[in-house]
Amino acid sequence: MAGRSRKAPAKRSRSAAQTIARLKRQNAEMRKTVRALMARVERSIDDQGAFSWFQAAAKLEETVRVRTAEYESLNLRLTRELDSRREIELALKQAKLQAELADQSKTRFLAAASHDLRQPLNSALLFLESINEQALQENDSALLQRARVALASLNNLLGTLLDVARLDSGAIEPQPMSFPVMALLNGIGPEFEGVARSAGISLKFMPCSAHVHTDMHLLETMLRNLISNAIRYTPSGRVLVGCRRRRDGLLICVYDTGIGIGREHLEAIFEAYYQVPTRDRPHTAGIGLGLSIVSRLAQLLSIETLVRSEPGRGSMFALLVPYAPSTAVVESPAPRTRTMKRGHGPRQLNVVVIDDNADVLSGMKSLLEKWGHRAITAATATDAVVQLIGADAEPDLVVSDYHLANGVKGHEAIAEVRREFDGVAPAVILTSDPDPALSKRLARRGLPVLAKPLNLAEFRAMLERL
Repeated sequence: MAGRSRKAPAKRSRSAAQTIARLKRQNAEMRKTVRALMARVERSIDDQGAFSWFQAAAKLEETVRVRTAEYESLNLRLTRELDSRREIELALKQAKLQAELADQSKTRFLAAASHDLRQPLNSALLFLESINEQALQENDSALLQRARVALASLNNLLGTLLDVARLDSGAIEPQPMSFPVMALLNGIGPEFEGVARSAGISLKFMPCSAHVHTDMHLLETMLRNLISNAIRYTPSGRVLVGCRRRRDGLLICVYDTGIGIGREHLEAIFEAYYQVPTRDRPHTAGIGLGLSIVSRLAQLLSIETLVRSEPGRGSMFALLVPYAPSTAVVESPAPRTRTMKRGHGPRQLNVVVIDDNADVLSGMKSLLEKWGHRAITAATATDAVVQLIGADAEPDLVVSDYHLANGVKGHEAIAEVRREFDGVAPAVILTSDPDPALSKRLARRGLPVLAKPLNLAEFRAMLERL
């Protein structure tokens, strides 16, 4: 019994040791397995992160490629648009250059037209006025009157076109001055009195002592258009030109008893080429530029225009012109004249006419002789002096065209004639040049200017004053 009991504990010890050893081996294997699993997990995590970065990089690269393609397409389109814009700008520059050349050509043409067209027109008017109407039959006198009206209409149309051309070219620069308004109205009056008489209507200018401050020549152009329209659109009745004093300026009004204008047309009539549609429109009506010129000159001079009209009863057109400063009143220049002994009636005058156009000389000679004066006509000042010395005569008036042959100017020809005599003979310049600056330069020399075609009423009044 005792021997069996000693063997049993020894056997249990060996079994426990074996179990512990086995457990240690299993534990070691477990640890090894865990380490392997952990390594695989770590490797898996690392592999997953690199793939994500790879996917992100691939997507970014695709986005960059798409955006680059879009930018390249946009850049190509912008390049094409810039090329197209350069072509358009080049075309515009070429068009502008062509327009400027065309405008210069038009200016040169109108400068030539101002002289070349007005010269024969002036001659025609002189020849018509020289005709002895008393020797004509009644039917011939009527035809003569119609010819005068037709030439007057042609002269007005030519003047209107030249005014428009000067406005379009920007060649008009206002030169304001102070002057009595009657100096302007007295100059216009004689011209339109004959036109009104031929049209069978009454024309009256009311006196006014006010002085105004503006460009005298441009204001004259505006009033001429208004008075001409009033006469043209008044089949019968009267036209009145008068002034009304207002606090903000002098209102120069042109009243007529003509066909009138509907209210719906009052704004449009100042547009170029606009004509009021009406059955009463006269066949001698213009081309719709007169009031357009008035409106454009009014803007240039800062002059307000007013209009009031009623169909069938007439119209009133007015210009509000600023008063002259009380310290700046300047009388309009008048031609220098000599003191002459006069009898009870008009005496014969020795009138020297210098012009390089033979038709003008012939027409002036016929006209002056019809009016009872003696005409000394010549193409040069030297020829005129020779004729005066040969006739033992002195000039009472020297009339010279401004542009003479070989570049000689009218004031130079007048000075040559004056040097041979007493040096104070009254003189006047004839010109077809519409530039107001020329008239002002000549006025400073004491030389009044008469425009071609010659205003016969104004010219005759000048002779009567002498």
